[in-house]
Amino acid sequence: VLNRVGMEPDTIVLQVDLPTFFASLMAFIGWFFFALFGGIGLAALPLDLIRQFAHRPKHMDAVEFAEAQQSIRDRVNELVEIGEVLKVEQEQKQNSGSRFNMFSADARKAHQAYLEFKKAVHLLEQDVEDFQTSSENYNNYNPLIPYAALFGGIISLLLSILWVIQILIYVFPATPIHPFLNLYFQFFDKFFPLFGVLSVALFCIYLLFAAVKGCFKFGLRFLFIQLHPMKLNRTYMSSFMFNIGLILLCALPVVQFGVTAFADYARNATVRQVFGTQVKYLQFFSAFWVNHVFIYGFLIMLLLTTLYLMCKPSDNAKFDGLALRDRLKARRRG
Repeated sequence: VLNRVGMEPDTIVLQVDLPTFFASLMAFIGWFFFALFGGIGLAALPLDLIRQFAHRPKHMDAVEFAEAQQSIRDRVNELVEIGEVLKVEQEQKQNSGSRFNMFSADARKAHQAYLEFKKAVHLLEQDVEDFQTSSENYNNYNPLIPYAALFGGIISLLLSILWVIQILIYVFPATPIHPFLNLYFQFFDKFFPLFGVLSVALFCIYLLFAAVKGCFKFGLRFLFIQLHPMKLNRTYMSSFMFNIGLILLCALPVVQFGVTAFADYARNATVRQVFGTQVKYLQFFSAFWVNHVFIYGFLIMLLLTTLYLMCKPSDNAKFDGLALRDRLKARRRG
């Protein structure tokens, strides 16, 4: 605001209501998750969809069938044995009566072993499904699924590129270089405004899908968090609730990100007044919002993930079941 007498910048201090403050607090917390998982997912989602097409199930001859069947049988036997060792170890802890310390070194090693085991089981289930599709269920497989994945991958790649361009030419510069997507949304206001609203919804919902994908990809590659895959008719309630919680945590950051990136289009909307003025300039939080700290982190994670996936695009890293089994048995003897 300019002072009319001296034409110098002036500051007006206003009080915000409690819901606005808590919305800012939840957005601040959610940004840590969204900057990490959203940045990962924005790079991983298009790649995985395109790889799903590239590695689509194909009919196998007798030799390939026998080799794949033997490989799956060996992996199943390994995981069954590891699962028995983990079960015995858990029963011994429960029967010992000793106090369990979740922060101890033994607890961390046990949790790491469990995450490795769960990752191996998840990858085996995927390979078994592909094996069945390539053999006895080959005639029942819908050949359009890989092409739908390819189409979704191309659309996802386009959306990711558009988001990066919008950030670089509109969000980061103090004076935006070009409105870019704002002009695209405003174009629909001339004849059918609903198309503009749906386009904004598409870009924002895509970010939520990217956050869920990024969380799963992060857990699958680095084994820091438990895996919660979402599969049609095969999703556990715990996985369903976990992903819903992640979406709710990222919802407010996505809204705030959309308001920042599409400020010209949303200039007359109430959400622009709330997130673009009241939330943005709250004390303490304003240092993060005004300087785009989380958006820089989001873009850095996107860049790092892109480079990492270019070097290691596959999730199917070789699982050394014998080494994991030996570690578990050595810990039991110790």
